[in-house]
Amino acid sequence: MKLVFFGSPEFAVPSFSALHNSEHEILAVVTAPDKRAGRGKKYISLPIKLAADKYNYPIYQPLDLKDPEFLSFMNVLDADIFVVVAYRILPEEVICIPREGAVNIHASLLPKYRGPAPIHHAILNGEKETGVTIFRIEKKVDTGDILLQERFILNNNITTGEVYDNLANLGARLVLTTLDYFKTNQLVPVAQEHINATSAPKISSKDYLIHWHNSAETIHNQIRAFSPIPGAYTYFQKKRLKLFNSEIKENNSTQNLQPGEISFSNDCLMVGTGTVVIHINEIQLEGKNRLPVRSFVSGFPQIQDSKFG
Repeated sequence: MKLVFFGSPEFAVPSFSALHNSEHEILAVVTAPDKRAGRGKKYISLPIKLAADKYNYPIYQPLDLKDPEFLSFMNVLDADIFVVVAYRILPEEVICIPREGAVNIHASLLPKYRGPAPIHHAILNGEKETGVTIFRIEKKVDTGDILLQERFILNNNITTGEVYDNLANLGARLVLTTLDYFKTNQLVPVAQEHINATSAPKISSKDYLIHWHNSAETIHNQIRAFSPIPGAYTYFQKKRLKLFNSEIKENNSTQNLQPGEISFSNDCLMVGTGTVVIHINEIQLEGKNRLPVRSFVSGFPQIQDSKFG
């Protein structure tokens, strides 16, 4: 099939690469405008632009998707379908251009976790599974008919970074199957059960601030939901600390630590919560590198037998 690929971040790269290496034809790539970043505020290209540049695809970076010139470009391309992965919301003027409409790769089992942060919210809520959904794009966000879905099992320690990579690769495989099925008329669209929909709104800094009176399970889910970035954080002596690689060990309920209270012994850093203690294996002081707790405590000994918060 002839397609236009819409995407920007690293999550979209496996799907783009899979389509590039397939029998399907990418006519053009649409991605976000370059952004200023770093101390020098230089313009930085996002991952999909870099990938498309490598293979000399025509690249469009519209500020306004309703711009008449951009819409004219899209019409002239005469695509069969638009494939969208981690891009902005498409207006109706764009969705209606290709013969088969537009499809989106979403990192959840729709209708659960509609919105921009499905992986974070699935882990925050302690879900045991998530997955990828390929669906038709309609005017209302994340509500279109489901074309294909595949599940992915979540263990109790997996992080958002790990799920992100797995689902990016799963989505790449699933989108190829979707386009192959389009060619052979094997797809049977299924309407979403809107009554079962849940939301996954954009993450803000208040979501990754740790409250030590919460349960150990809630805090553990929070730490892994924001690993590797931006990092769930707490405060110690007015300094921000990011915590990583937490564990809730069995038979640790005998530890007598108040919420936020710290104990360090035998290279193990334990913190009290609203339930049982939680073990922290890596810490990052603001502006410094992420370190194993043993290395961190040796350079920051005042944290021993103290308290977060």
